Amino acid sequence: MFLMWIVPLLLVGLFVYGVSVNNLVNALKPVTSRTCPQCGQATQNDWKNCPHCGQTL
Repeated sequence: MFLMWIVPLLLVGLFVYGVSVNNLVNALKPVTSRTCPQCGQATQNDWKNCPHCGQTL
């Protein structure tokens, strides 16, 4: 009877642990950014245009 409850609880616990560790790793990654050559505002590396002035990056 005890084993019927502990195995599913362990599986759920491992799943929750895996999801939380993955989110923590993503949260700790540095955000890469650059500045717009026209207005000097911060932009992200994957942006094609500046959201502040429209300059092509």
